Formats: sequence, structure tokens, C-alpha cells
Amino acid sequence: MTIDVVDSLEGFRALGEQWNRLATQFKTPLLRHEWFLACAETFCPPGKLDILVEQEGGEVVAIAPLVLNPLFGVRRLEILGTRVLAELSGLLYADEESLVHLLDHILSLKRPIVFSGLLTDSPELKTLKKAGGFSKRYSKSSSFASPWIPITTSWEQFYQSISSSWRSSLRRSQRRAEEGGSVQFEIVAPTPETVNGLLSEMFQVESAGWKSRTGTALQTSAALGKFFQAYAQTTARLGMLRFAFLRIGGKAVAAQFLVECAQRLWVLKVGFDESFSRCSPGILLMHKVIEHAFEEQYEAFELLGANESWLGIWKPRLHLHETYRLYPASLLPLLSHAFEVSGEAVGRIRTLMKKQQGGTPWRLIAKKAVERLRRLQHPAL
Repeated sequence: MTIDVVDSLEGFRALGEQWNRLATQFKTPLLRHEWFLACAETFCPPGKLDILVEQEGGEVVAIAPLVLNPLFGVRRLEILGTRVLAELSGLLYADEESLVHLLDHILSLKRPIVFSGLLTDSPELKTLKKAGGFSKRYSKSSSFASPWIPITTSWEQFYQSISSSWRSSLRRSQRRAEEGGSVQFEIVAPTPETVNGLLSEMFQVESAGWKSRTGTALQTSAALGKFFQAYAQTTARLGMLRFAFLRIGGKAVAAQFLVECAQRLWVLKVGFDESFSRCSPGILLMHKVIEHAFEEQYEAFELLGANESWLGIWKPRLHLHETYRLYPASLLPLLSHAFEVSGEAVGRIRTLMKKQQGGTPWRLIAKKAVERLRRLQHPAL
């Protein structure tokens, strides 16, 4: 087996067909070529691309979609896009032998590595934990759970499994929405010609909520906006992209950016207009999209992101993820790691405070911030 480095966008683009042949077995759009290509085009600084491509007999058998990113003075290997998008991720490989060979090569580079979004039961994580290497420091940190709903029953059976109090709340929200005008739910499969207009409408809806205050709305974050524009164009051309809208009186008040892949529907972005919060438009739209997933008989509905408490309405199951860190036992990498963890904690507090509506008592904000800090998993320093 041989391993080559692809460090240019031209070389990256040329891998598309072989990349997606490997990605098919993982049944997720988040490991496909178009996802990582959009990441490379929008998040990767010049000269930092470090894609490792393993071949055997002229055939690609494993890929590590890596980027060499500096953080607090330490140049470390990361999985492309994970620092910004914080979604499920991983490596691509044909079998265990090719994976082990690829990871052995990565460890032989003796660089600090931070692999985020690995499933806790993934072969990558199991192999890394067993592997040798330089004097190392491993910590399980920033672990999170992404919710998903298996589709194994009819919609009516699933709907009856929702608590009666939540069913009543959904009906009440529907009535409140109808007070503002006609209520319409729409799920659209855009074409390359219509995708820009629909994406622009999605941007507008999302910017009317708390994400605009936190700087994570697609309209206010230049990097995120550029990524989703690039990704939307490609997935629309492939027939994978879907937009969902809730309209009240003809005005879009909630929206979702979805991808259909491997008989599953994946939610990549959601947003709602806070001026309509009385009728919970984001929840109403999510309920309708889940109903659509059941009616179309997908295998599952993948909500991605974090396991927010309001998603408990539909009693989702959870995918568990971890971040694997491997650092030399020297001062600079350990200090870099400490600064990163502290920065994550401060960032979460700031985001929490920006989410709050005006007039929220500062004591309540402080209490929620302390609770969030307690839930953070700090590695031992």
C-alpha cells in the first residue's frame, strides 16, 4: 500500500468518483466528497490542505480528509471542516486493514492530532485508542450526542407515541399560527436554477432569530454562508437537496436545509423568525418534516447537531460522538490544549447570553451559564 498527499483543490476535485465510492458504505452525506470539497473551498487556509490518499494496486482504499491547522501556536492535524461545523465526521476506508495502515501512517508523522465528531463505537476511535506512538496524552472532551429517529412504524403509530400534553401543545401552536393567516408547509427539491432563490429565503428566515445575535446565521457569518452556498449548488445538481418552509400569510417564518442520502433525511440547518415565537414555528415545521419522513418511508430521520431539550418531544435516539486528541507530552501543546478548552467554555457562555431575549434577569443568565459549565467535560490537565 502507498499513501500520497493531496494538497491542492485541483487534486482534491479529481478524487470525486473514487471518494464517493468509498463513502457509499458509510451511508452519510457528511463523509461524501461534495461535503469535504465545500469545506476545503471555504474553511481551509491556503497551503493547509493535507488529504492522505491510500492506494493498493492503483485503487483508492482509504482517505484521511485532513487539514494542518495552527491553534495557539501548535500546528495540528484535524479532520477538514470539523472545527467550524462540529458535526459527525471520520475517515474513509475499504476495510480494517486499510484503516489500520492509514492510522499507523498518521501516527508516524508525530504531529498533534485532534479528530472531532468520531462515533464512540467507530473503528477509527477503537484503533486509535489501541495504537502506540509517541509519548501521548489522550482525553475524551467535547463529547456530544446527535439525535435521530428510526422509522419503523406508520406515522399514526409514531404520533400516538408522543405524549398527550405535547400533542395538545402542537395543536395549540397550530391554532395560534392560523390566527396570523393561512398556514402552509412546503418541502421543495430545488434545481440548479431555483436553488439560489430558495437559499436566500432560508438565509432571511434564519437571520430573524437568535443565530443573528450569536453570529452563526448564514446571512451574518461569511464563512458559513459561503459553505452552504457551495454545498447547496452541488447537492441541488445531484438531486439530494431539500428545503422545508412554514409560511404564515405567505411569509416564510421557519425553514430547514435538508439533504436526502442513503434512504435517510438529514437536517443540516434550521431557523425561525422570532417575531412569530408565540406559535413555535420551528417546532411546528420540525413536526411536519418528521411526518413527511414517515410518509416517504425513509429508514431514519437524522436531526444532527446537539441534542437540544425541545427535540425530546419526538423521543429521538442518540448517536454518541467523541473528540480524540493526541499530543506530545511537551509544554506548548499542553498549553494550547488548555487555552482551547477555556476558549470553548467562554464561547458557550457568550452564546448562551446572546440567545437570551432582552430583559432576561442577569441572575438567570448567570445560573444557566454555571449549569452549562458544569456539563462541560474538561480533560485533566
